[in-house]
Amino acid sequence: MNGLIYGKDLSEKVYAAVKNCKMTVTDENVARFYPELTDDAFVMESGETSKCMEMLAALLVAMHEKGLRRNDKICALGGGVVGDITGLAASLYMRGIDWVCIPTTLLAMADSCIGGKTAVNFCGVKNLIGAFHRPCGTVVSYRFADTLPQREILCGIGEIVKTCLLTERSYALLVEKAAVLKSCGPNDLSDLLDACIGIKNSVVSADPNERGPRKILNVGHTVGHALESLDGSRSGHGEYVLKGIMAECAMFREMIDGQFYAELISLLKSLTSPPRTTANAIIKFAESDKKNTSGSITVMVPTAPGDISEFAVEKAVFAERYNRAIGELKNS
Repeated sequence: MNGLIYGKDLSEKVYAAVKNCKMTVTDENVARFYPELTDDAFVMESGETSKCMEMLAALLVAMHEKGLRRNDKICALGGGVVGDITGLAASLYMRGIDWVCIPTTLLAMADSCIGGKTAVNFCGVKNLIGAFHRPCGTVVSYRFADTLPQREILCGIGEIVKTCLLTERSYALLVEKAAVLKSCGPNDLSDLLDACIGIKNSVVSADPNERGPRKILNVGHTVGHALESLDGSRSGHGEYVLKGIMAECAMFREMIDGQFYAELISLLKSLTSPPRTTANAIIKFAESDKKNTSGSITVMVPTAPGDISEFAVEKAVFAERYNRAIGELKNS
């Protein structure tokens, strides 16, 4: 991706990027910690509830009232919600203006800041309305993670785990960090962040509109998104991804290398608990997943380090496999 820079402390570049934009969008938490960057910003309520059509409309009104023109840029300074809604608004306003992404959460740094997927939730379904609209610049300064609560760190770890499954080298690094993963601070995660950003940038550059190879980034997301929608996003997105990876691997256990499966499930269980819902509870959300085609439900499953396989199954097969998997995870 053009304009992508990342590192431990890019404070000067962050400040310059914000000042180079006509308007900044942020949330209450970021505004409280970084008032010097958010003066005169559009400030939304923190959390997934802001990722809605009403907030999108309010932002578009604010952009108009601010007098943004087609050659102006808007800055998203915040986590995944801020990035998603700002990027979508930028794609719609005057048929598309440039935007700059400055992620402030671990999850956004590791995943959502790269690739240009923008969206809001709609009809109870996560990311149902959206567009591909890549930022013209992305500044990832790991220093923002210093002010994150531990729950937000865990949320980011969910996407870090997912991305590290995509190559043998990054998985080896993940295993090396496994013993301290849950308790380590942001500074201890810099090498994992470096790896994740490099991997995702490579994948999305090869497949910007998710027509093929980019689908591997959806590991854990079919079940994860369904659980998140059912639960009303009461936990962080990354936590649902961890549960989704665990459930989806258990659903297709016979396809996965045995040693890898045991190692991965042990790691996942050290970070979160297995899902407790039945297939009946999540099936309508799983059916609405954007990856699905021809009436099947699609799941992306790591079968070995760096090896991701796609499985498309009918609704009844999905339900049977899911319920069996949850029972096995509960009893193991």
